[in-house]
Amino acid sequence: MDIYIARQPIFDNKYNVIAYELLYRDGDGNFFNGNVSDNVATSILLVNSYFNFGINNLVGESKVFINFDSHLIKSDIAELLNKDKVVIEILETVEPDKKLLRKIKRLNELGYTLAIDDYTTDYKYNEITKSCDIVKVDFMENTKGGIESLVKQLKKSGKLILAEKVETKEEFEWAKSIGFDYYQGFYFSRPSLQKGKALSESALQYVRVMNELNTPEPSFRILSDIIGLDLSLTYKLLKLVNSNGRLLNEITSIQQAIAILGVNELTRWLSLAMVQDMCKQETSEAVKCAMIRSNLLKEIAIHSDLKEYVEELSLLGTLSIVDTVLETNMDEALKPIPISKEMKKTLLGQQTIYSDAMALCFAYERGVFDDIRKSASNINYNIKLLSSHYLASVKWADKMFEELKNDFY
Repeated sequence: MDIYIARQPIFDNKYNVIAYELLYRDGDGNFFNGNVSDNVATSILLVNSYFNFGINNLVGESKVFINFDSHLIKSDIAELLNKDKVVIEILETVEPDKKLLRKIKRLNELGYTLAIDDYTTDYKYNEITKSCDIVKVDFMENTKGGIESLVKQLKKSGKLILAEKVETKEEFEWAKSIGFDYYQGFYFSRPSLQKGKALSESALQYVRVMNELNTPEPSFRILSDIIGLDLSLTYKLLKLVNSNGRLLNEITSIQQAIAILGVNELTRWLSLAMVQDMCKQETSEAVKCAMIRSNLLKEIAIHSDLKEYVEELSLLGTLSIVDTVLETNMDEALKPIPISKEMKKTLLGQQTIYSDAMALCFAYERGVFDDIRKSASNINYNIKLLSSHYLASVKWADKMFEELKNDFY
């Protein structure tokens, strides 16, 4: 499935790009679909930015402005984002209540940069304005006199001010002359459309994960088993762990990734992902192949010299077709996920401790029996077990798909 994001640069007085605003798009037309609510649009934008494109691929080292409505601010989703990377842009339609103001205060205390969007002379929520570091003044909805008045007022209170919807050089030069700090608009650049591929999803898997997360004591083992059935969830989980600079160690298993992330954070992100994918269930032979490989490699590990690497080999099987699903090369697909160097080398075809097990799996799929015997011998795996282990893995994958299909429809 194709996915879309638009980005529009934000400049300083010297035409240097200091940030990008990311904008929700749902097609090649590069315009906002007004039938989509702000909440859903930002949820999909966040999922695509972090899970599918990768935030650094979109904006490099620059900061990124992302719109937040009241619901998303109250949900604590913002706290999952890197405070040094993301500017929380509060929509002008947000009406403050006690809970929202508490959440905004907490974001201030945590060190997040807050901006307010489409600011006009008749904006009436001073509590929000006071909490924001950056004010985006709308050049289309304010008069020149109104803009000059806002600049004087905002400068006195120490705000950084951004001229928004600047459409001509004259407007830019005038904005500079009266004290604006940053600029954004069609004069500089129209939003550029970025297009990519989304991983296919299983809506029921989200339900199963959420059900387990909502139990009094969620089991990391059960969560790992559910997530391990789905390449998309596995890949997104690994990218999520790596998204906020929290990683201290390389990941070798799904359970480890869940433990690092924590139940609360996993729940928040899954809520976002469900907004995007709840109504779709797409399966493919490629994903089924990943499931078969994952189970087969687990069995090979258990019955060979690689018993201590069961989790790693199972994860390698799941990730072995991610390049095919994303329609990119394996090196690009692996960049955003924090698995070990040895695991990445394995998936890139280099020799590692896991290579013989992987080679055994692939050789059996292709029917290359000389390679099967060599790889099995290298890890002391009884080749007579391979046929039954493979058939059991196929039956298991088929059974899982059938259960998903029957439960969903």
